[in-house]
This record gives sequence, structure tokens and C-alpha cells, in this order.
Amino acid sequence: MVYKAIVLVALTAGCSATKEIASSASVAASLAHSISERASFIAANSTQPEIVAAAVVIKGDTAVILHEVAQISTAVAGVKDIVPFWATLIQWALGAVVAVALVVLLFQTGIGTAIRVAVGWIPKRKQMDADLARQAMSDQDPTTMREYVAARRASDPLFAAAWKEGAK
Repeated sequence: MVYKAIVLVALTAGCSATKEIASSASVAASLAHSISERASFIAANSTQPEIVAAAVVIKGDTAVILHEVAQISTAVAGVKDIVPFWATLIQWALGAVVAVALVVLLFQTGIGTAIRVAVGWIPKRKQMDADLARQAMSDQDPTTMREYVAARRASDPLFAAAWKEGAK
């Protein structure tokens, strides 16, 4: 399952057409410059007129290639990648899955509860339950443990079910 998610992310994250064009233009410019230098060397060092003429033609061709590469490099700045809607949808869905997994992980490990307590996000129902338990433990308040358990069973269905299960 994890491998499928990684492959899916890799497929949707890469493949930028503008980056590919810019990279290819850079490689073409580098190779054209190298060919031009070699043609200049051949033209300067050859004694055969047809080889010198071919080297001059090659040098001219590389000048055209370098000019076109420069135009491509300039034009690519104005090009915008078009991402298919399904790829964007998959990226957002994967982001949502990661966010939900992170929240679940935080609360399963107890870190989420610690964060809620530190920030003061204690649910009202839990706060009322703690107040009632404090009153039941107090010598000054007439609330008894029996009243506490009755109130707790009335307010929390899971507690009521656990209470019934323990009575069997």
C-alpha cells in the first residue's frame, strides 16, 4: 500500500514540461558550443580546403543552433505547465490522507490529547464530569458517589455500557 502511494506521488509530482524544455535547451547549447569550438580548431589546423570549408559550414550551423536555443530559453519563461485535473485531484487527495493519518497518529499516541490539555481545549462534557467527581469527593458538598455514577451513566452512553458490562 505504501509503495503504491509513493509511486502515485512520484507520477503526479514530476514531469514538468517547461523544466524538460529548459534542460534540453541547455544540453543542446552546450553541445553546439562544443561542436563550434571543434569546427574552429579543424578550420585553423587543416590544410585541406574542403575540410576547412566543411568546418566553416559546421561553425555556421552551430551559430544558428545556438541562436535558436537562446530563443527557446527566452520563450520557455513564458510557458506555463498544464497539470491535468486528475493529477491535481490525486495530489489533494493524498495530502488529505496524509493530514488525516497525522491526526490519527497524534491521538493514538496520546500526543494529541496532551496538546489539547496544554492549549486548554478540554470538552465541556469532560469538564462537567470532572466538576461532578470533585464534588463527590468533597466533604463539604452533599453529592455522593452514587449520584456521581448516576449522572455519569446518564451523560455518557459508553460509560453506561461499561458499567452494565462490569455488573454482570
